[in-house]
Amino acid sequence: MPTGEETSPSSTQVEVISDLLHQITWGIRLDQLGTWSKALRGMAQLDLHILKLIAERPDIILKEICSELHIPNSTLTSAINRLEERGLLNRVISHRDRRSYGLALTTKGWEIKAEHDRVDQMIATKVIQALEGDEEVTTLTTLLNKIVQRFE
Repeated sequence: MPTGEETSPSSTQVEVISDLLHQITWGIRLDQLGTWSKALRGMAQLDLHILKLIAERPDIILKEICSELHIPNSTLTSAINRLEERGLLNRVISHRDRRSYGLALTTKGWEIKAEHDRVDQMIATKVIQALEGDEEVTTLTTLLNKIVQRFE
């Protein structure tokens, strides 16, 4: 039972987990989603996160995107420029705060977002298929939720 005090992991534990995370990332090809879908070739994870945020919160302003993704304004500006050049989004005046810019997905942006969702579903299905039964899926889900909460 945890006492509230954190213990440092051993160097062996760190090496094993690090190696497994690299193997999972490599196996899933998260760094190259274009291997799953031609439409996602050249798309950076940050770009896909931005598209997802805009789709989920169409009234989001640039400042909120920076805060949500924990990135500086200059990084967001570069990503927006890339996405705008690819025809995936447009800068718009925010309906909520006329002094701020928001972003709107273009038709092509919505298509890429939908394709990314489809690929995410395919990857999740492969992960689930690697497990044996609902109990393992539940355990993995619980552990992943715990990890995600610690990173927030």
